[in-house]
Amino acid sequence: MLAALLAFTLPAQANPPTSAVIGTPPQPDWAGLTIEQRKILMPLASDWNQMEHIRRKQWLTTASRYPKMGTKEQERVQKRMRDWATMTPEQRNRARDNYRDLSKLPSKHQEQIKKKWSAYKNLPEEEKQGVRERHKSAILLAPPPAPEPVASEETPPPAQ
Repeated sequence: MLAALLAFTLPAQANPPTSAVIGTPPQPDWAGLTIEQRKILMPLASDWNQMEHIRRKQWLTTASRYPKMGTKEQERVQKRMRDWATMTPEQRNRARDNYRDLSKLPSKHQEQIKKKWSAYKNLPEEEKQGVRERHKSAILLAPPPAPEPVASEETPPPAQ
């Protein structure tokens, strides 16, 4: 009888589930990756074991999509990984902040920035260097100013 009473009372005393955000579970260290994953993620090898679990998970997601990508997209991903690997922590944080800021803009402004960036990338190297030296990169990539409201012209009142 005592056992039955305890069986009914214990679940009622258990702690309710928490709504706290659960962190990303541990992700494998470099040695724990498959050969294919290590081959794809090679540019990140020296930083992998120091990465936060959330970052590892993001890169592993990219690696899982990698085989289905076209050749050009694979080349782009590899270049971005190499670029990322050479960045300082401050540069990485700035890149994350810039991405976050860009993603908050209206899609119309995002498209305008992408067009400007594409135009910049198509410049000859000496012109790109000139833009960088004049510190105009930020201006070139800045979202366009909000259009000023157009004042409506009032029509004169009819003559009486």
